[in-house]
Amino acid sequence: MHLGRYDNSPHRKFFWLFIFLTFAAALTIANLTLARVTIFIHPKIEHRTGEINLLIDARAEKPDPVSGILPGKIAKTQNERTENITEVTTRKIEDFAKGSVKIKNIWKKDFFLQAGAQLVQGESPEAIGDAPKNIFLLDQEVNVPAGGEVDTTVTAKNKGLSGNVPPGKFYFLRMSKWNRERIWAENSDEFTGGETEKKFVTEDDVNKAIQKTAENLGKSEMEKIKSTIPADDKVSPALTRVEIIESHANVASETQADNFRVTVRGKVSAIVFNENDLKDAAVDKFKEKTGDNQEIESINEDNITYELSDISNNDGKVEVKVSVPAVLMSKLPSKTLDKKSIMGYNQNALLERYAKFPEIDSIDVKFFPFWIKSVPSFESQVGFEIRTN
Repeated sequence: MHLGRYDNSPHRKFFWLFIFLTFAAALTIANLTLARVTIFIHPKIEHRTGEINLLIDARAEKPDPVSGILPGKIAKTQNERTENITEVTTRKIEDFAKGSVKIKNIWKKDFFLQAGAQLVQGESPEAIGDAPKNIFLLDQEVNVPAGGEVDTTVTAKNKGLSGNVPPGKFYFLRMSKWNRERIWAENSDEFTGGETEKKFVTEDDVNKAIQKTAENLGKSEMEKIKSTIPADDKVSPALTRVEIIESHANVASETQADNFRVTVRGKVSAIVFNENDLKDAAVDKFKEKTGDNQEIESINEDNITYELSDISNNDGKVEVKVSVPAVLMSKLPSKTLDKKSIMGYNQNALLERYAKFPEIDSIDVKFFPFWIKSVPSFESQVGFEIRTN
């Protein structure tokens, strides 16, 4: 019986050795050609708003970025504006409580009561005792028919929340006990009005109204100035000043009123300037102030703001403070990008190395293909990317 043959010849051994060497060579070539590592470095980021002082000079002919001087002019107008003000201080004050009562007469004759007749809530004087009495007055005279009842109104004699009494029974003062047993009053609803809210024009209300009216005067005059300047120039509320010459309100302070009027007469000075030149000069100045260990990653020019610091009516010069919001990035030392120094490092070793740099916030490491676990041996296989987000 034939079971097969085992071939242990040198030729067969060479064949498997050739296969192994070919695979090893292929794997080596694959590592040399495919192996990659990318290190994503996240530098430390600082959000900072720089305050830059510039000078707009009516006599300057062109921008001088080095000196921070910009050409411009001061446009001046004078006018008057009156506004109706409804923002008035509301105060809680004590007042006379009021309410409706039903007067009942169970006697066989009509009973006449004069306006001002006094009532006290309670069953009887004996039940109230000698305690201070919360007295109410009839608002008008009434005639209560025999065996009938009449609806009318009463008002507290004194101001205050004590007049906001709940439903109950009232007896009349200065009435005999015999009459009180036949004539009395009742309220089914709580009285109200012992404390009310009323509007008073305060000194603070007037001052705020004057300032608001002055601002609106400046804005309206600024719109007029806009129509007279070149298209490339600009005026801004932030660079417009109103000097109040005269102002008055039509009511005195501490007057009770729901609204009032104020009139403001003032001089308006608006700075006419080129906004692009102003922003460019501010950005250049900000870059000069950036430290040696930082660099500007981005500046959002749309969010640059400016305000008037000082204005001279004599020499035509205006000081402007410009706020420049920027994102600053720490400058990276050259050794952070040294490829030779990290060859053979695995991910943990890379994380440990870059954690020692104060300029770096964090890193991410990406090896390729998936079986690569350490930095390859050729510089061309190592890449860096700087990311700020």
